[in-house]
Amino acid sequence: MAEKTAPPQRRAPDEGSAMIIVLGVTMILVLVASLSVTVAIRAGGSARHSTAWNQALAAAEAGVDDYLARLNKNENYWRELDCSNIAMRRPDVASCGWGAGTARGWAPVPGADRARFHYEAVTTATPVDGTVRLTSTGRVGSTTRSVQTVLRRGGFGEFLYYTVYEQVDPANDATYDGSPRSTAWALANCVRTWWPAPNRHSDCVNIQFAPGDVIKGPLHTNDRIVTGGATRFRGTTTTSWPNCDRPPATRECYHRAEGAAPIFDTPIKYREPIELPENAGDLRQHVDTTLNSEATGCLYTGPTRIKLLSSSATYSTMEVWSPYTRRNLGTRCGDFSSSYSTSRTLTIPHNSLVMVENIPGSGPTPSSNTNGSCTAGSIGGFPIANDWNETLADAKCRYGTLYLEGTLKGRMTMVADNNIIVTDHLRYAGGKTGTDALGLIANNSVKIYHPIKRTTSGDFQDLNRPTGTVFKNAVIHAAILTLQHSFTVQAYDRGASDLGTLYLFGSFAQRYRGPVGTGNGNTGYLKDYEFDTRLRFAPPPYFLDPVRSGWGIKTYGEVPAQ
Repeated sequence: MAEKTAPPQRRAPDEGSAMIIVLGVTMILVLVASLSVTVAIRAGGSARHSTAWNQALAAAEAGVDDYLARLNKNENYWRELDCSNIAMRRPDVASCGWGAGTARGWAPVPGADRARFHYEAVTTATPVDGTVRLTSTGRVGSTTRSVQTVLRRGGFGEFLYYTVYEQVDPANDATYDGSPRSTAWALANCVRTWWPAPNRHSDCVNIQFAPGDVIKGPLHTNDRIVTGGATRFRGTTTTSWPNCDRPPATRECYHRAEGAAPIFDTPIKYREPIELPENAGDLRQHVDTTLNSEATGCLYTGPTRIKLLSSSATYSTMEVWSPYTRRNLGTRCGDFSSSYSTSRTLTIPHNSLVMVENIPGSGPTPSSNTNGSCTAGSIGGFPIANDWNETLADAKCRYGTLYLEGTLKGRMTMVADNNIIVTDHLRYAGGKTGTDALGLIANNSVKIYHPIKRTTSGDFQDLNRPTGTVFKNAVIHAAILTLQHSFTVQAYDRGASDLGTLYLFGSFAQRYRGPVGTGNGNTGYLKDYEFDTRLRFAPPPYFLDPVRSGWGIKTYGEVPAQ
């Protein structure tokens, strides 16, 4: 029997599509898996790069810390290249045996396996403005980052007001005149802080802040602050009086002698004592061509008067009377080899120094009175006749005293072996917001001019200056440093006139507190002291380290990798 054959089956329209879908899904899953692996790999690389990026910055900052530590260990570290410091090694340096083929040195960051740092310090401006410009580069593997900082000591730009001892200078023979105590007694008994017990002798003349005084900036004293009313302290205020370093229940940070309580905008705090330098250091090399043929400043001999003159030129001019210099200083500083009593008008030594030295033993004999003071009018109209201040021990005509006034356009520092006497307003041509800067450094004192006459009855009366007026409401724009004595006012407690207010814009550091008035409005000045914040970053030229505190970072920023 013939076999029957089944009829052929018809295929559904989507038969085989499931396989395609399965294959497609499989391919997608493979692609996703591949993509995930790729992303993971890239993420791992990115994470490693991010870690290296952050670590390189940390390494650069470690370099800054390393250089700062070396500076604070040795304050002269910036002066010479340290050949033993691998972080400073670089090519094309004409010292240390490093040449064009020298590889850049990288110092390891302690505790980090791959992190390294290299830095370079630019110190060309350090003698002028006290700053070191440091560029530090950190490296981790092939990743590098660089930071640039400006380093400077924290002392000078830190305070509006700084004093070692809150008392009248023991060498002040106007105060310690033998009634009852002499300067010899004061020098033997008063050169100390209020503590330790027994406290400073009651005959040592302490000075207190008056009710109308306003201090518009940071203040520090190594001694005890004494107030006599509602003095306003508008900046940070610190003292080294140990009583201020006690627990709150027994803490005592100032002494209120009388009147209302002082007003502290910021609570007063304890701070360790800060050292004041004893002398002006090596500044003479910048003015004396016998020591340095490239000196840019001016050196005058004996009592000198300088008047800063406002000018339409780039910098001020100065009119100089210096009758005992008696030599030719060239076009920059003037020819004083003849016509001794006449003045010379010169452009100021911008970004440099003027120094006034004592007359040496081999120098000319000055025209002086029987007590050794200068004859009236012999220094460009100063001193004036019958001024009682000229009877004091610091008024000798052989001393390097500078009489100063005027308007400054530019940047300079004035230095005197003896005193600087401000005879009229000292202002910046650009006011409080320009770029002008004036430094005053006196080995002894900076004094505001206040001539007085002692009458036959024993009283004192004010004398007019050569301008025909009494110096009232004095305005001083300057950074002031008195190394051995004070920033003060001549005859602050004598004379009949209320001199108004002393307006200081800048800062000052002094060894002994300098009185400027009696505080009751009868004699001398009240205080209105305002801090020039620009001094933190742009001090006067060669105004180095008036208070010896540590180096620190003044500006910081990242720069393209070096």
